[in-house]
Amino acid sequence: MEKDEARKILLGDIENLRLKAKYYESLRLFEAGRYAGNLASNLELALTTMPSDDDQPIL
Repeated sequence: MEKDEARKILLGDIENLRLKAKYYESLRLFEAGRYAGNLASNLELALTTMPSDDDQPIL
């Protein structure tokens, strides 16, 4: 699996978690909604430090 493929999968997961957070909150499951939102935010933060296929290797 290449880096850009992993990045694409993570972006889909982040979007899915944000949708789940809204769904849980609509059911008044606020803790589950907060957890899903925090997990999406943490994945998004990790994604900012993840290298892409176009990055130069560090020697």
